[in-house]
Amino acid sequence: MAGWMVVVAGVAANILVLVALVVLDSRMLPVATRWRAAMISGASALTGIVAWLMLAPIVAPAVPGALYLPIAALAAVAAFLATLAARSGGTVATLVFGAVWSAAVFVPCAALAFSALPGPFGLTPVDHGGSLAVNVAGGAAALGVLLAGGEQSRRVRWASPRRSTAAGALVMLTIGWIGWLVVAEVAIDEMTPGIVLNGVVAAFGGAAGWLAVQRIRHQLNTLAAVGYGLVCGLVSVTAGAPLFTPISAAAAGLIAGAAASAFTIDRIGPSRRQQWLIVGRHLIAGGTGMLMLGVLASGLGFAFTGQLLFIRNQMLSVALIAVYSTAVSFLLWSVLQKFVVKSRLRPVAVS
Repeated sequence: MAGWMVVVAGVAANILVLVALVVLDSRMLPVATRWRAAMISGASALTGIVAWLMLAPIVAPAVPGALYLPIAALAAVAAFLATLAARSGGTVATLVFGAVWSAAVFVPCAALAFSALPGPFGLTPVDHGGSLAVNVAGGAAALGVLLAGGEQSRRVRWASPRRSTAAGALVMLTIGWIGWLVVAEVAIDEMTPGIVLNGVVAAFGGAAGWLAVQRIRHQLNTLAAVGYGLVCGLVSVTAGAPLFTPISAAAAGLIAGAAASAFTIDRIGPSRRQQWLIVGRHLIAGGTGMLMLGVLASGLGFAFTGQLLFIRNQMLSVALIAVYSTAVSFLLWSVLQKFVVKSRLRPVAVS
């Protein structure tokens, strides 16, 4: 694939994912006019793009040139996900959080994922599609905000997209996500059909895993759960789409969907906070996918070599980035709550 084709296809695929997520995750956003909600979502995504374009030449000079702009679009997806839990704090808090988090967390994590250079403690994780930077770090950002907010954080009313709109967005997301996994290979070759097939079967495996847990827990299944599970499946193979077989990709999706479903149901029920879905759908599913890659990666995983080094490398990478992103997000949101969110909500005295 020519270099310009990689750039155009990668940017287009990630923009498609971003637009689809804005629609699908509208139920996690404060009720507002569609234009206002879209503008804030776009602005929060833009913080990721700006951070990447400014800092990547310094922090990530070894990233392949053909992926430079596609990763900028990927940064927009990560920033949108990372700021979802912060949206109830207002526009200013959301944008400040997105800018600081993108610079401090996404950029170095993306450099670790795509540059193939050793990271902290000599870690060299295998991460084909940037799952560490988007899913693990983005989900951990939501976790940090939720932990910092606690039970005293402000609750808001939520909106939901129409079923037909959500179905269209889910198709768009699937096409864009699998398209990105293909583009991240920086070539259209004999591996491309396998990447596409692994994405499809993992998505269905994720849906099956989520629905199975939901059926066991609540004796019912919902259409929304199908979408959650499909995304979990796609997340689970993001790190290693070229290295799974269709069977192992389906297994990764199934386990990721089940794990994310169990976690999310346990958290949303008592707290009534939909943002826990981001933690389950991305951090839990992404971490599970990295772990499954360590076990089932063709020629590399523990199931093939009997060696623990690769799976240890994957697990430590997930743990390191999850803890780092959670800590940064917790501290950042604690500061913003003190100096930005509270001042915004403080009543103005009338003389």
